[in-house]
Amino acid sequence: MSECKRFTKTLFIVLILVIASACSATSEGASGNNKTSGNDGGESEYPTKDIKIIVHTSPGGPTDTMTRKLAKAAEPILGQDIVIENKPGGSGAAQMAALKSADSEGYTLASITPTHIGAWNNTLKEQFGPEDFSFVTRVQIDPYVLVVNADSEFKTLQDLVDYMKENPGETKVGGYGAVGSGHNVAYNIFAEAAGVEGEWVNYESTGDAVTALLGNHIDVANSNPGKVSQYVDSGKLRVLGVLGNKRLESMPDVPTYKEAGVPVKVEWSQFRGIYTNKDVPKEVLNTLSKAFKKAMHTESFEKYMKDAQKEYGDMDYKAFSQFIDKQMDVNQEWLEKLGIE
Repeated sequence: MSECKRFTKTLFIVLILVIASACSATSEGASGNNKTSGNDGGESEYPTKDIKIIVHTSPGGPTDTMTRKLAKAAEPILGQDIVIENKPGGSGAAQMAALKSADSEGYTLASITPTHIGAWNNTLKEQFGPEDFSFVTRVQIDPYVLVVNADSEFKTLQDLVDYMKENPGETKVGGYGAVGSGHNVAYNIFAEAAGVEGEWVNYESTGDAVTALLGNHIDVANSNPGKVSQYVDSGKLRVLGVLGNKRLESMPDVPTYKEAGVPVKVEWSQFRGIYTNKDVPKEVLNTLSKAFKKAMHTESFEKYMKDAQKEYGDMDYKAFSQFIDKQMDVNQEWLEKLGIE
């Protein structure tokens, strides 16, 4: 073989090796783009498959809607589909059981509200507790309101208070969750401050309670603004008061309980967030927390928040975990104070 041919062949082989090396480096670089740094400096390939979020309420309620909107906004950020599964029942017990036995890699998540806090301190404390789970992110806060049918004799919150004082135990007040749930504690805060008694009626979702109110099956519902605003606007329901320190921008004519003469001393509002299995690695919690925060501030999610009359309450997984601990303490204090074993 001539020297010229030998040199050409060698040069060709070298070029092939250079190209292969470059392709390998590019592939590794692309793969590296899918890695996310954990809070401990490690890296995670998460997520590499679909994610499921289990909602503890029926479809169509505020928590279900929030979860679906958040999932949709987070899909392009995480690069995976997020599937929603509704599993109502037992004030969250069905959902908790499914989540506790789920994978520990962060592919099964769930919605969480104050109802979980009440259940862990009360009806489900023998089965579940916050130590069984990890907390990913708080998404929103949503004040509680007391609402009546438009044809109700109660035109103001004081009308309701006066009637309940004269007829103790006869007023049916409906809301989501058993005694000790977020809605129930909100009602009991009102009842104690007003010095009244009523009969609590437990529903599987806030939507179910509002439906019952529309049908006059209950006298009052403890709800959230976004769930009743369409019926208020159409003249079917009337909001009597807001549990909070200030009036709602969406309902400026509705007084706070304090303004209406009911001297509540406790701040207590609905919150909604995402939690998961206790064994999910911190770097995955960090990845999810950051992704959901980005999702919360996308155009589509911001529009939903505005249309649904919700307030942002976003927290990362560390802050949310601390918040849950504080909520457990507050809830336990009120369960004891109200005589709920």
